[in-house]
Amino acid sequence: MTTSIVIVTHNQLAVTKRCIESIRRHTAEGSYELIVVDNASADGTAKWLKEQPDVRLVETGTNAGYARGCNAGAAAASGDRILLLNNDTAVTPRWLEQLTRALDSGDDVAAVGPVTNYAGYGQTVEATYRTPEELERFAEAYNVSTPSLWEERLKLIGFCLLVSRRAWEAVGPLDEAYGIGNYEDDDWCLRARRFGYRLLLCKDTFVHHEGSATFRDRQELHRKLMHDNAIVFQRKWGFHPAIATNIRTDVLDSLEPAVKGKKGLKVLEISCGCGGTLLELRNRHPDFRLFGFEANDAAAGIARGIAERVWTAADPSLWDEEGDGYDAVLLHDVFPTALPSEAMSALETLLRPGGVVVATVPNRLNAAHVKAFLSPVSRLKPGSMLSEAETKRRLEEHGYTDVAVEKLAGEIDEEAVEALTKIAGRDRKDDFAVLYFVARAVRRQEEENALPLNFLRKKTPPAADAAPTSEAGGKKGADADTGDGPAGAGVAPGESPAAPPPILADLPAPQNDAVFTGERLILNNAVLGSHPDVYAEHVYRYRLAQPYCVGKRVLDAASGSGFGTRMLKDAGAAEVEGVDIDAESVRLANRDYAAPGISFRVGDVLRLPFPNESFDVVVTFETIEHVPDGAQWLREAARVLKPGGRLIVSTPNREVTNPGVPFGGKVFNPYHCFEYSLNEFVGELTLLYDLEGVYGQSFVGPNGAVAPQWADVAAALGPVPTDIPGMHPEHARYFAPAPLGRMKNAKPAYAVAVCRKK
Repeated sequence: MTTSIVIVTHNQLAVTKRCIESIRRHTAEGSYELIVVDNASADGTAKWLKEQPDVRLVETGTNAGYARGCNAGAAAASGDRILLLNNDTAVTPRWLEQLTRALDSGDDVAAVGPVTNYAGYGQTVEATYRTPEELERFAEAYNVSTPSLWEERLKLIGFCLLVSRRAWEAVGPLDEAYGIGNYEDDDWCLRARRFGYRLLLCKDTFVHHEGSATFRDRQELHRKLMHDNAIVFQRKWGFHPAIATNIRTDVLDSLEPAVKGKKGLKVLEISCGCGGTLLELRNRHPDFRLFGFEANDAAAGIARGIAERVWTAADPSLWDEEGDGYDAVLLHDVFPTALPSEAMSALETLLRPGGVVVATVPNRLNAAHVKAFLSPVSRLKPGSMLSEAETKRRLEEHGYTDVAVEKLAGEIDEEAVEALTKIAGRDRKDDFAVLYFVARAVRRQEEENALPLNFLRKKTPPAADAAPTSEAGGKKGADADTGDGPAGAGVAPGESPAAPPPILADLPAPQNDAVFTGERLILNNAVLGSHPDVYAEHVYRYRLAQPYCVGKRVLDAASGSGFGTRMLKDAGAAEVEGVDIDAESVRLANRDYAAPGISFRVGDVLRLPFPNESFDVVVTFETIEHVPDGAQWLREAARVLKPGGRLIVSTPNREVTNPGVPFGGKVFNPYHCFEYSLNEFVGELTLLYDLEGVYGQSFVGPNGAVAPQWADVAAALGPVPTDIPGMHPEHARYFAPAPLGRMKNAKPAYAVAVCRKK
């Protein structure tokens, strides 16, 4: 039986030579074939490879990317096994024999990989060598076949991946959608696990890896590929490639003193992702019984290959079918508040008396968190973090005993820590350096009633034929005649309207290094000081759109600097795409607001780079007046909307902003191609859409934007959040959208329409 070693190259001849020479030196002749796929190298690599008698060269003629190159090599392979090997590796004594032994240890083993000096996901071991000669001595001593050092993994890093041919043919080739490279190995490994295969990390075998040699001189490209391919992965799988597969060794290390030496314990992990942490726990304690809760269906499906049972329903009463409780519960910081009382009480129904809870808690006093809190527009949610003392007190208040808190630090902002210690005292330095805590506590012995974990329930998006519930507690109207909507709709006579949630808690971080030109709003202190009205109008528009986007795939067309796109995602949208024609705005948006489920790209709203019927909701504020043909933009929006999808659109009202100017005439704002009157705007919309609600902003009466019409505006608005930074609440409220069906004696400077594609 032979192994087909597949190497993909693009320049870097010296690196490739070292790799191939190490293969020749440490691999038995006749046990392998060497296939090199060259992606249009320009440094003589292909010429040198053609001269090598033991190399089969496949030339793609272009930089086809890593996945496509590997697939081309695998297609040319004749071996019983396929080994994908980066060209920036150096193999070591007995490497292939030991990996092969692990691969052949079971028909259910799809792939195996070694440990190394440079890799992620727990495949790195400490290595002290500094020269090739020292590497040889190190590996000679290290590489001793030891099956007890084989560990099952959720995924393996693809720098050296030995795959059985039967698994390759069953699972399929690498997904070429990942382009030049990154995350194609994660993708293949999860597909293999979904087929029921196991993956083994061979901790008894070491292979040297230089690491990211392809991108050594192109770090910005590497970062972009990591970012872009994470989005590709998330669109395909429905979860982030790093977050959902994370192994919380910090949590397991904290759990270990409580479970050491014990057998057959039952353990529940809340928010278990794909099961990486549970799998590591099984490696440490093979006889433990493992269970999980994971709200993401796709991730839960993979975790079910590891745990006895994984629930997706956020109802803790279902999570203990045997009724005898758990010996340990792992509780991650996935809640809106840290260690919420409901969670700690509800855990008492899941934990056996004397059972252990291990929880992660972000440190409120971390220097970076303190700086964020002091920002004029803080993104920190109230109660989302605790100090060490607060963490201990929270656990003890709920009757947990033997509380132990471990402090863990990330990257430390030395300057900020030093500044804080000057204020608080040198003995407080650890308080400001620690990023988060891992707390372990024991449940008290006596039984006690517990509260349900209602806060774990996933947000339910509005039904396809219903408008979302308003912030005031009623139902948003789907009737353009009444204009019922988010701004205070649905409050019955005699009832007190519910207090709306604050604005500050919703706002992303400001972009204080960006410049406001007057065309695209930027969320920063300068704009707040010079154009507070524009600031307020934009923020209120996105607040209006947020409830319609919960659980939906959303396009923010002409997303500008991206703050509103982020607001839509933070409010519960499943996925948001931001598109803007200005490359610099897109760059800033990707820098500051891109995150799992949210991305930005350059594009023209008149020629959107998306297939038909791609989105549930299109949000487009102050855009239509910037294009030459508003009707064409409305048609393009309808093209990318799914049947019955919503368009939420705003535009200036020419009757207020440019009174007396006819349609198509020259308007005051130099960035506007034209402006609609209110009637023209509504008329244009009704050709393609059914109106659900029309709102106005910044109303003007016969005497301008002054009393007595303000009382009418206030009555139409109902309760609205007014905590716009730097603005008096009684002033801020008049920039919020008010239903036009309730307004009399005033005209809006801006109109906002919520409508459905016909």
